[in-house]
Amino acid sequence: MGIGVSEALPVEYWANVLGAGWYLDWRASPRHALRLPRYWLMVRTFPDRDVPDLNRSIEIARTHPGNVWIIGNEPDNPFQDALSPEAYAERYARFYDALKAADPTCQIAIAGVTQPSALRLRYLERVLVHYEMLTGNRMPVDIWTVHGYVLQEQKGDWGAEIPVGLSDKQGLLIEPSQHGDVELFKTQIMSFRRWMKDHGYREYPLAITEMGILLPEEFGYSPDWVSRYLTQTFEWLNTAQDMSTGYPQDDGRLVQQWAWFSLADSIYPVSNLVNPSTGELTPVGEAFNNFTTSHLR
Repeated sequence: MGIGVSEALPVEYWANVLGAGWYLDWRASPRHALRLPRYWLMVRTFPDRDVPDLNRSIEIARTHPGNVWIIGNEPDNPFQDALSPEAYAERYARFYDALKAADPTCQIAIAGVTQPSALRLRYLERVLVHYEMLTGNRMPVDIWTVHGYVLQEQKGDWGAEIPVGLSDKQGLLIEPSQHGDVELFKTQIMSFRRWMKDHGYREYPLAITEMGILLPEEFGYSPDWVSRYLTQTFEWLNTAQDMSTGYPQDDGRLVQQWAWFSLADSIYPVSNLVNPSTGELTPVGEAFNNFTTSHLR
């Protein structure tokens, strides 16, 4: 279990309190690979720039070997990195080659799409096709990642919009009350593992780098409700196995790591684990801590 850290909080302290083993902050800060909690670096791949840029990323990789690097964040999402499948494949190829040359021990993770819906899987298929056309090789991915949200896909509506580069007007259509549907969450993760197998990536680990509830309390997502959602999804992720699609090196488990969004976020506070004003765990944070205490300690 891990955490997303989008606010300036003492992450090592809170990770210890919560029992979180790893985190990401959508940045690439120089950090020793073996320092706990583990830290996953990220290159943001915006249409007009990379953060950090290629030269700075190479420098960090060379001086801090052995880290995990995620290339991009929701490139499919017009409100995030906003790249077409073809543009993302080209950006991934550039960073993959450069980082592996600078640090052959690093691991490269593909960016997590907003959710593993049918539309987003089509987006990823175009990424794979273009990468192979570009390089002549199958796309190399050390770690697959995905975001575990359940969101509406319709042009101009709430939710995840339409993936960049796709001409569709709608995809997954749901009500706000289904945003926290645990069964839909499970279905999408199982579907993604089947997709990985069908495309030759069953032998690779899968990490959910963002999951949680984004819609506010007025839609019914009270602290107690979100706490139950965390517990139910964590219980399933901790045990879900499929010997035909899961990761063989992890007894067929579907997901190897997952990170809750987030430790604290001012834009999406309903899932906050910590109240930054009081310095105390929220009810959702207590649920996270109760889970790790009962399962890991």
